[in-house]
Parts: sequence; structure tokens; C-alpha cells
Amino acid sequence: MEPISCLKTASLRILFVNLPTIPMEDILACFKSKSVRRQTLSMPLGILYLSAAAKTSKFVEAVNLIDYVIKVPDAAKYESLDDFILSEAKANTAHSPNIVAFSLNFSASYGFFAHCVPLLRRLWPDALFIVGGIHATNTVRHLLQNRNIDFVFRGEGELAIKNFTDRVAQKQPIAIKGVYSRDSIDLQASPDLCDIPVYLDELPFPDWSVIDMEKYAASLGRQRNIHGEKKHASLMTTRGCCFQCTFCSTFSVHGRKVRFRSVLNVVAEIKYLHQNYGITMFMPEDDLITVNHDWLLRLMKELKGLNIPDLELQFPDALSVNTLNETILDALIEAGMKICVLAIESGSEHVQRRVIKKNCDLTKARNLVSYVKSRGIVVRCYYIFGFPGETIDQMKETLEFAKSLKADWSVFNIATPLVGSEMYKLCVEAGYIEDAPETWAGTMYDRRVFDTKEISAKDLNDFVYRANLDCNFIHNPNIVEGNFEKAINIFEDILSKHEFHIIALYCIAECYKNLRRETECRSTYQKIRDLIDKDPRAAKMFEDYGNLMKSFLPR
Repeated sequence: MEPISCLKTASLRILFVNLPTIPMEDILACFKSKSVRRQTLSMPLGILYLSAAAKTSKFVEAVNLIDYVIKVPDAAKYESLDDFILSEAKANTAHSPNIVAFSLNFSASYGFFAHCVPLLRRLWPDALFIVGGIHATNTVRHLLQNRNIDFVFRGEGELAIKNFTDRVAQKQPIAIKGVYSRDSIDLQASPDLCDIPVYLDELPFPDWSVIDMEKYAASLGRQRNIHGEKKHASLMTTRGCCFQCTFCSTFSVHGRKVRFRSVLNVVAEIKYLHQNYGITMFMPEDDLITVNHDWLLRLMKELKGLNIPDLELQFPDALSVNTLNETILDALIEAGMKICVLAIESGSEHVQRRVIKKNCDLTKARNLVSYVKSRGIVVRCYYIFGFPGETIDQMKETLEFAKSLKADWSVFNIATPLVGSEMYKLCVEAGYIEDAPETWAGTMYDRRVFDTKEISAKDLNDFVYRANLDCNFIHNPNIVEGNFEKAINIFEDILSKHEFHIIALYCIAECYKNLRRETECRSTYQKIRDLIDKDPRAAKMFEDYGNLMKSFLPR
């Protein structure tokens, strides 16, 4: 390949672009409704690691970020999507960048990405445009059909981006494993991944200075505020997962072998975050943090000994049932875990073994939930419905399993074909979806946009939503068991993210009634009436599910 010759200086300015994680249709809708669908907000660890790695190059003068994720709530104040994209770009770049780097992790982000790229290309025509992330790793050929994209990175990019910047600055050919252009990819062969950092301690800490740390640390994000608001931060202590779940695609970037940071390295990062940003809640985003018990027990022992007031651990991506036991749970709880999140996915033995290949031990899951609850810890369990090959009866089996487990909360998601996963290939082969951008826009865990032979999209969406209200609200285990104060805290957490949720308010009112707090009960009922009158979302919920609120009397 010919050397890069478009740059006029060896001093590089890199601009990262953090893309919204909601579909394009939801972003476009905000310009009509003047409200934006809520998206999960978590620190963009990929960008933070890449920024830190890029800064180790002597040729990098500056690194900046356009953070569309954190700016999406303000999008409605702009006249159009183009105005939003360009205004935020200009506001966050004092000087034209030499390299514009897109983090394309989620397929749902593709629509915004495709719209954004040509606009920014016109703004900075001489810059190199590069893209990486989980989705990018699995769609290299498609991305390189876009004439505005110069290079695609496959896999973990820390080593590659340092090498890339050095070669660009010195006008050397870009011959880097896992980095592809239209000239360098062999369309007849499977492209390689970038060289991975085997010894994770050799990587610099994430570059938190590139984001608005105060906003991220204070946001609700993926944390659950059962014990009050805290400043929180995401981190990764391991990379990789050895399991073969058909619905997961992260292995395509991080691999099947689990790699570990040293305990001291993780502790040093946690101490730095606390001392410099006041972080007291730490949220590992690992795929399989509990696989090595000796390493984990040493880490928990070190964390327990830190002088961080009210240190808390949360695991938003959920813990693996098959890698847990009471000793590990005790260590996690003693180190600061106040909410235990378990990944179960299905309550059907057949689905576990024959459909999703997760092989979660359901008997063990039941015992673990019982044990954690006995320790006074809030338990949340994750389930997924609608896998190709999963029957309606098997979905009902999962619902009944979830109800019988009596976790404090059951998170019900819809099976989503992620590019790079085995499930995606199965859905394409069955003709349910096309291997195309039109499919990627529908990769959301709360709704299905295509039918399968087992169930229609509409029926699946209705089943999952009603199952959620049935299991988590009306028959919430804490209400059934008389733990009314705990139930109130859980439903208030829901309201902090979904203020229109009249079913949550109804459940709070029922708790107040059982506690004989009549004044608060009446006040809560009045809030429900006011919401139905003023908020169309609440009115729609009452129209569809008001029959569940048996004690509620409308005006």
C-alpha cells in the first residue's frame, strides 16, 4: 500500500466520536416530540483506552471527543439532526483534526453513524476517517464500501492505534495487522484481528480526561440507586469469555481466552478514581469476572482493605451463575456488593442446552438467589425471550421459573441478533432478517421488529411487557413477602428512570396501604391521576394495563 500523504504535519490531532446507542428513528422522533428516548449511559471505555494509548505516541499533539451520547438529551433544541451533529462537532473542536475515529460498538448506532460520517467529512475533508468497535469488527467489508471511511480496525485497538499514528505521522505505509482499507483487504479471505494486549497491566489507565467525568460519574447510567446516589465509574478488570452463548458477539473482539489484570493494577486504578474524581461506586464491565476464584478472592480482599468510605461494587453485565458459590458471593458482599445481578437468560433446560448453549445450572441459580437474599442483598436476574427455536411454551416456562425464583427484580429482554453472534447467522439463514444495515437498526433489547416461525414480533413484544408487569410489579416478591419498605425503594428506582410509570406508583401506593400510611397512599394515588391527565405515556399505560390496578379508582 502507498504511504499516507494527505497530512501536512507530523503533529497529529485525533478526534474521537462517541455515537448514540439508540436507533436513528428514535433520534429523529425527538425533533417532533421534543423528547428523546432514554439510552443506557456508561463510560465509553473503548474510547478511553484508545485515547490513552494514542497519547503514548510522540506524534500526537491533542486528543478530543465529540460525545453525542451525552448530548442526545439536548438534541431536541436544535432545528434538525444535521444542525445537531454539526453544531456539537464545531463546539468540541478548536482545531481541525487529522484523524477522526468513530467507536461503532452497537449495531443500533449504525444509522446515526452513517448519517454523521459524510457531514463530518465535509467539515474536515483532509482528515483520515477510521472506525472500530464490536459492530465494526464484524462488518469490515460493508464499512469499507463507504468512500468516506479510510480504515477499519478489527478487535482490540490499543496496540494498533499507537502503531497507526506513528506510521501516519511519518508517512509510512499502513501495514498493521487487523487494520484494513479498501486497498489492503482481501475480499476472499477472513480478515485478522489486531494484535491483542496479552499483558493488560502494560496498558495505560483509561484517559478519563477526554470525557465530561462529572456528568458521567453523577449520571444514573447503569447503576441502581438502591442505597442513594453515588459517583460511579466503569472499569474492566479482565477481557474475554470462554463460554459459547449463541446470542453474544463480544468474543469477536476480546476472544475466548480470559486475560486478567493484576490485582495491584486494578486496585491502583480504583484508588486513582476515588482520589481524583471522588468515585465510590465501581462497576466492572467484564464478561466473566468470576471465572478465576483465587484471583477474585485476592482482589476482593484488597478492596475490602481500602480506605474508601462506603465503597460499593455493581456488576451491570451480570454475574455467571456457573462460576459462583457461597464463598465467592460472601467475598463480593463483604467487599461492597449491595445488588447482586445474575445472568440466567432462560428457565427452560432445553433452551439452555439446545438453543442458546449457555448451560446455566437452574438448580444452582435457585439456591444462589435464596442465599443472596438471606444475606439481605438485592437480587436482580436477567432473562431473554424469543430466541429462534424457542417455543411460546418454553417462554412461559421461563416466566414461571422467574416468578418462582422470587428475585427482587427480573429483567426481561428480547433476543436480539447481534452481528458476529451465532444467533445472527441463524436468523439470516432462516430468512428472518437480512445481513444488511436495515436489520442493524432494530437491534434493541426491548422490542422485536421481525417475526419468527414460533412467534410474531407483536406477540413477543406484548408477552414480554406484560410478563414484566406481572412478575416485577403486581406480584413483586417483596410485596408478596411483606417487605414493603424494600419494595418502595425498588419502585422509586424505576420511577427515577421512567417518571410516567403509573404501575410502579400503584405498587408504591399498595405498599403504603399495607404499612397503614394512609396519607402517603392517598397522595400517591393522586399522583397517578395527575399523570394520566398530563402525560400521554401514563395515559396509554392506563388504557392498556389499568385492569392490573385493581384497587385504583380513577376520577
